[in-house]
Amino acid sequence: MRVAVIPNFKASGSGESLGGVCAALEKLGAEVLLPAETQQFPSEETDEIIAASDVVVALGGDGTIIHTAKRAAACNRAVLGVNCGHLGFMAGLEADELEHLSALIDGKYSVEERMLLRVQVLRDGGEARAYLALNEAVVSRGSFSRMIELEVYSGGEPVVRYCADGVIIAAPTGSTAYSLSAGGPIIDPRVDCLLMTPVCPHSLYARSYIFSAGARLSVRPLLEERETYLTVDGEEGTALHPGEEVHISRADTVVRLIKIKSGDFYDILNQKLMDRRRPAGKGETE
Repeated sequence: MRVAVIPNFKASGSGESLGGVCAALEKLGAEVLLPAETQQFPSEETDEIIAASDVVVALGGDGTIIHTAKRAAACNRAVLGVNCGHLGFMAGLEADELEHLSALIDGKYSVEERMLLRVQVLRDGGEARAYLALNEAVVSRGSFSRMIELEVYSGGEPVVRYCADGVIIAAPTGSTAYSLSAGGPIIDPRVDCLLMTPVCPHSLYARSYIFSAGARLSVRPLLEERETYLTVDGEEGTALHPGEEVHISRADTVVRLIKIKSGDFYDILNQKLMDRRRPAGKGETE
């Protein structure tokens, strides 16, 4: 089996775990494909290595796993996340559980498919830019502390108008990310839907909306003199120019995440959130 090991050397603990992961995989008879060490993530080699592999192991936190999984989705490769960060909602193993890698080589694992969002910036009816989101797309205000006004449509029909710091359109996976911090509901990642949560709305009654997986949403900034930005999965984005709007719908591809250990989503969720509440001990950072 050819295993692509994709570390994020900027992520705390990733570099320290790399040697142990590679050694464990090679001991199990796997051929390890590894990009050259670099502080750039992902490096230019990443896509080639993923395409040449049978399965992918991502080392880092949730951001690393999300980015790697989206790139692997283009090649229909499944990804095992090894958590070297803090929360690790997306991870299948923790960095101190490498003895379970034998299940990866023996094929004793399950694969969970996660819905992706296609995020398009449109201008004059044509596509200006496009992205894939596993967590969320956020349309938000710029650097000045001024609210923006947004209209949200579903299938061309008006849904709601917000005066707020922004709005989050999330996939089910993203319900435990930024949307949760903004007061949105937790959604089982096996449920296909789109979730919309306003960020600091100037209203007593603004709530989250849940749309069907087939919904086609559009977000239109109304105040052209206000800075407005689109951010996708917290890792890439762009300023929105006057006349541009953001369209979000279900993508044609899915992310495939490898699960080795048994465990209910809600058990894992509660454990991770309780760990987050635990005070940092000596030598730990929050």
